[in-house]
This record gives sequence, C-alpha cells and structure tokens, in this order.
Amino acid sequence: ATKTMKFEDGAVQFRQRLVVSILSHRPLLIRNIRADDLESPGLSEHEASFLRLLDRMTNGTSVEINATGTQLRFKPGVLVGGEIEHSCPEGKSVGWFLE
Repeated sequence: ATKTMKFEDGAVQFRQRLVVSILSHRPLLIRNIRADDLESPGLSEHEASFLRLLDRMTNGTSVEINATGTQLRFKPGVLVGGEIEHSCPEGKSVGWFLE
C-alpha cells in the first residue's frame, strides 16, 4: 500500500500538495482547513474548483471532503490527455489555476 501524505496545517501549499499527490501517485490527507475561521471554515470556492479541475484532468481520482469542508482526502487517478473545459470562479485569475 502507498503511504498517505498527511498534513495538519490546512490549506497551506494546497495546489502544490495536490499536484505532488498526482505525480507521485500517493494519497493525500489535509486536515484543519480554515478550521479556526468561524465565518467561513473549510475549503474556499476556488479550492473546490481546483479539485474539480484536477478531477477532470485525471481518471480514477477520488475526493472526499467532510461535512464542514475542513478535511480533504484525495486519492489521485491517472493523468489523461485531451481537451478540458473549466470555468474559473470569480475572485481568482486563470493564472492561479495554471500556476
């Protein structure tokens, strides 16, 4: 079994950790995603959108998010080629998704 990469520090390096998970074929567990933010805990809209983009770019990816959005379990699939269409939410430029 492949060892899961575990992080307790929330959304720090969110995109980079997901990309490393895909490239290394290692599952990822991120906890405490804005857990202290009483007004807006958990994943932000653009982070959820990035997860949808990665799901479209791969085959067999599994994404599990707890009810509050403060914990993410990501099991990477295989990268696939071809055209992908994705709508970026307002508030983040397309560069944030491409970076």
